[in-house]
Amino acid sequence: MTDFDEIKDRDPYTFIPADEFFNHFDNDLFDSCIRQPERASFDEADQPKIQINGEARNVFRYGKIFRLHEQLEGEPDEESLLLIEFVRPQVWRIRFNPAAASKCSFKDENSRAIACPSMSELITKLDGFEGLDWRVELISTVPSYYILQSVKAGAEKPEVQLWIQKSPFQITAIRPVKNSRIVEKFSMPSTIDEAIRSQVDLQPIQGVEKAVIWKTKPKPIKYVSRGSATILSVEAPATAHYMGFGEQGGRNLFKSNTYMNYFNFDNMKYQNVYGNGPLDEREPLYHTEPFWMEVASHIGFQSVLATMIDNYSHTCLDVRKTHQRTIRTATRFNEFNCMIVAADRISELLNVYTSIVGKPSLKPRYVLGYHQGCYGYDTKEAVLQCAQNYRDAQFPLDAIHIDVDIQREHKTFTIDDRPGHFPQPKEMFDTLRRQGVKCCTNITPHINSAQDPEYTTLNELLENNYYVEDRRDLAKSDLRPWQDRYHYWDYGRRVVTNPSETRPDYRIPDETDLSVTYNAGKPFRGGVYYGWGNGAPGYYPNLNNHEVREWWGKQFKYLFECGVEFIWQDMTSPCIAPEYGDMKSFPFRLLLDSDTRLDESYEEVAVKRKAIEIWALYSYNLYEATFNGLQNLHLSNELAWRKGRRNFIIGRGSYIGSHKFAGLWTGDNASTWDFLSTSVVQVLGLGLSGNAISGQDVGGFEFIEPDHNWANPELLIRWYGAYSLLPWFRNHYTKKDGKQFQEPYAYDQHYRDNMHHFHDPREAFLFRAVLPVCRYYVRLRYSLMQLLYDAMFENAVTGMPVARSMIITDDQDATLFFENKWFANDQYLVGNDILVAPPLRAEAFFDRHEVYLPYPDEWFPINLYPDEPLGTALNPAIGGGSRIFCKCNISLEDDHIPRITPMYIREGAIIPKIETRMSTPDWYPNGYPGAESEMKAPEANPITFHVYPGKDNTYTMYIDDGISTDSEPLSKIPNLTDEPKPDADKYCEVRIKQVSTYSNPRNENVLYQCPNTDQVTMINTEEKCTRVLTIEAIQNGYDKYKQIVGGEYKVVFWHKESAYSNDIVVGGSLGPISVQHLERIRATVVKFATDVVHVKGGITITLIYDN
Repeated sequence: MTDFDEIKDRDPYTFIPADEFFNHFDNDLFDSCIRQPERASFDEADQPKIQINGEARNVFRYGKIFRLHEQLEGEPDEESLLLIEFVRPQVWRIRFNPAAASKCSFKDENSRAIACPSMSELITKLDGFEGLDWRVELISTVPSYYILQSVKAGAEKPEVQLWIQKSPFQITAIRPVKNSRIVEKFSMPSTIDEAIRSQVDLQPIQGVEKAVIWKTKPKPIKYVSRGSATILSVEAPATAHYMGFGEQGGRNLFKSNTYMNYFNFDNMKYQNVYGNGPLDEREPLYHTEPFWMEVASHIGFQSVLATMIDNYSHTCLDVRKTHQRTIRTATRFNEFNCMIVAADRISELLNVYTSIVGKPSLKPRYVLGYHQGCYGYDTKEAVLQCAQNYRDAQFPLDAIHIDVDIQREHKTFTIDDRPGHFPQPKEMFDTLRRQGVKCCTNITPHINSAQDPEYTTLNELLENNYYVEDRRDLAKSDLRPWQDRYHYWDYGRRVVTNPSETRPDYRIPDETDLSVTYNAGKPFRGGVYYGWGNGAPGYYPNLNNHEVREWWGKQFKYLFECGVEFIWQDMTSPCIAPEYGDMKSFPFRLLLDSDTRLDESYEEVAVKRKAIEIWALYSYNLYEATFNGLQNLHLSNELAWRKGRRNFIIGRGSYIGSHKFAGLWTGDNASTWDFLSTSVVQVLGLGLSGNAISGQDVGGFEFIEPDHNWANPELLIRWYGAYSLLPWFRNHYTKKDGKQFQEPYAYDQHYRDNMHHFHDPREAFLFRAVLPVCRYYVRLRYSLMQLLYDAMFENAVTGMPVARSMIITDDQDATLFFENKWFANDQYLVGNDILVAPPLRAEAFFDRHEVYLPYPDEWFPINLYPDEPLGTALNPAIGGGSRIFCKCNISLEDDHIPRITPMYIREGAIIPKIETRMSTPDWYPNGYPGAESEMKAPEANPITFHVYPGKDNTYTMYIDDGISTDSEPLSKIPNLTDEPKPDADKYCEVRIKQVSTYSNPRNENVLYQCPNTDQVTMINTEEKCTRVLTIEAIQNGYDKYKQIVGGEYKVVFWHKESAYSNDIVVGGSLGPISVQHLERIRATVVKFATDVVHVKGGITITLIYDN
């Protein structure tokens, strides 16, 4: 190691793994002293004021600044300031910075993670939307404590109290929590007289307890003097479980006894820092989302809690690793900014949280379809052949993702239209579009620096000084270029590189010396490396500048004029070859613009910051710049037809709040069982923070030995089963490393071409099984596309994920926190009522795959199939709380393929099902070139509602064209911008409600339609058991609903074996109605005109049972 390597090692502006960082704190290994405030005080003089209409008002209307003290021997107290501020009545945040020595240090401005520029503006707008009037009170008369409490207007008792103990300093949060214990309900016999019933009936009383919901440790804050690294230590209740945590790896939904790192990093195969691969929860990955939930801290009560850390740089967590009763959160740079959200249930918590960080935009319907990507589709013919092969195999396909292979010499925003590459790209994209296949391409925030008069993006970048400059904070060390060093981690080793001596192994070598640009104010010169000699040196747009972001958004025009439909945002950190920067990105001491809203510099004017201090900000601004650019594409005459069309970005990592702009794919994985085993729980964890569209590369991107030429066929089958109903489904792999194929149809073709070379019958069988099994589960997905779309639409309103952990849907089942918690790692629900329990390990385990069905509901094995018009008779229901074993071995038998991935339907479920089509429909306006003459409008796809017996239930369905922005449900979400709400809410909201009764004491006379006839009579339903289904469009904002769903709805009532109805009653605006009782499958089928539903009152169908 050279002297300059040692200088790099001693530099505090570097990445330190969380375990090392906490060890430094615990053993006082920092160069500066560790401080720990002991007591708190309050002084009105510390509260900053602002003049409004000549009156001095507090800047922080909903919070207070407290002064923290640490007594030093023989010296004055060390003092610092702490801001505690309520955001909502049950949401508060804590802000601390050792550098905050005066009241002016705290600003009202927010970071970009928060949906409004300032917190006061956010509170005002949310209050207006919710019609909420509330206040915050400080009580300072209680001995030894200050009490900061939120109180709603008109209420006598506070929502949340924060008890701030003066000495030793400690914060305790208290709020009333409701009892939620499950009890066996007693149904009063219907024969009991009303007078006696009222005499003996017990009235339920909802129990409420005052509970400690969050508490710091005594003296909870530690920080480094003359630095900004800060730790907050919080009490971890004995029964509490912690989940969420964003994109982190690991096998378990609940995290414990571990460290974690949040630091955007190009971490291929998830093994760079610790060397262990995807099962290691400590690895810093591509995306920074330090948000987690605490559940089960008060068993039997409605209380959940979430924590969000708002910091662009490195966040470290100690989740019960050092001590089982402690969670430690550390931010290594900048202000410590921690937000805590309290709620009764997770659904409520997510709604509140996503109101603060921003609701996601409504994505196009095709996003939920099946996508194929490959690094190696390097010709027009390869792309067209891929689409044709899927169509020939009757395998649905919505999109093809074309990698940087399409670019001219790795020049972002270009297409290589030379013969043998992608000539006449408009023709290619148009051909695919007519087959229902949309295309995206890979866009990296890197501009190839090779001089080229035709590369307008490069030339405009240089002419307008839109690049990141090479200016560095060298800490007065006066380092020369040849003395500087970069570092990164690889397979668990810290690697130091000399940028003056090493370069990537580009096909065209980079021979420019570092000294040419080093700290000279010239464009910072890095380089992108795509592996296998591919890539180029280049410059980086200064996306932390508003003007440059606008310019960046205009660069997409050419690609979309050619026919690209959406964007694949890659290398977002930005990812840079390790020879050009630290941790495969910018050099840590490179100075970047910090146009963040929050002036973290504590200066009057925002200054440039070291890259490591605002590490995640660049990627966030990249997402926002791309999103806004796509939103303005229609301003081009050639793209005017795109006005009002939803756009989409699938990105590889950013920061909290980026879900407003893009979906998230979780980086470069590999074709391993370990990656498959983490792939479901990773999506569930991201869903808990509002990221509705996320997922891994299905099948694995990178190869492993011995499966160098293709992903193991058994692994691929299991991955398709697991992802069959997850929100983001993209098969993505690289051919550059030797993989020959990964498309399901290719396994079948490979077997047919080489069947005489298959000597292992098992291997031959698996190759033959890939296409039919994978095709079945993708076709099943398309038949349930309306279910997926309804969940995505709901996400845009409430923040609830599409794929939901059982912890969300079945939170009353306390066993999910204890003896059955392992099932939460793999099992998920789409919406609330279809449970998917995929096997995620190799075949040897699956003769007996264990599944847990949550308590207390009953569950039916799924009886719906992609190409079966109705379904099959219900198998007996299985009681909730049961563990069952399923035979899930891979088979080619038609009746066994549906059982390869077990699925169950909850009692009382209402499931919309449609016909399987080869792609999701796309409704083009007349302005689209060729739309009037050649582009056929999609055929309507009728909806069948499958209604299951059991408990009462309600389902909400959303009908729109799946692509227009004017159907976004903007009236249901707060407007957090200064712009008026655009034209919106042009959708139909159809509510379907089932209520079961065991008698009709009212002696009600109702209309009765005889089955299979038009005769309607009056009957009396006294003492009958009934199932009543009401279907009504409660919003009719979309008048073209029949173009989407056709002229007829169909309802299939499924019956248990022991209960069968021969009578049916229909009420409402009667029209032509058809009723069939199908004894073979124990179902009653009712058909009626869609118009009946889309009028006030809708339609009511009553099934009458004698038993």
